[in-house]
Amino acid sequence: MTQSIVFTTSDGVEIHGLYANTGQANIVLLFHMMPATKESWNDVVEPFLEIGYASIAIDLRGHGQSTMNGRLNYRQFMDEQHQASQEDVEAAILFAKDQGFSEENMVLMGASIGANLAIQALQKHSSILSAIALSPGLDYHGINIESVMGQMQTNQKVLLVASDDDAYSWYSIKQLRERYASQTASIECSGCGHGTNMFEKDPDLTEKIFSFLNH
Repeated sequence: MTQSIVFTTSDGVEIHGLYANTGQANIVLLFHMMPATKESWNDVVEPFLEIGYASIAIDLRGHGQSTMNGRLNYRQFMDEQHQASQEDVEAAILFAKDQGFSEENMVLMGASIGANLAIQALQKHSSILSAIALSPGLDYHGINIESVMGQMQTNQKVLLVASDDDAYSWYSIKQLRERYASQTASIECSGCGHGTNMFEKDPDLTEKIFSFLNH
């Protein structure tokens, strides 16, 4: 059901991932928070399969197995290197296309800096209609989503998810919701922490996300 995959970005970085597919028509691409790895999404893979979504979870450059034999380490990255992780997202989209998925059947989902990367990629790909952003920030390491959301297509929508004990993300989703009300939906948690940690604190979060996708 789940297999290890490897592909190379346009700038030559080898990205490792996990691909789960049992014949689903749709696919969700998963981008982790920092510090984390592709395995941080393990608990949502099976539920997504059950509602008709294959998945690709990747180790962003400098994380997990995507280190180019130890030459890449996110702890040593400058902001420009974090921003270059967008190439990892683009390579994942291309991999999904190679498996036969169209952009219309893709959803982008990220946590923390991965949420910002997902939103940035949504703006670049007008045929992808939805992104799910767990604990986004207005600006993580120069990946600024406040401006790119204003450039999205009117039929694209972002689900913003944050917890009240995560001050920066809580503030960020309120700002984004106020500025882009017609293109955002939101889920607010209480005491749920940051990024994919929210799944542990809110057992109903997955179902709430699925409700957004079914609208």
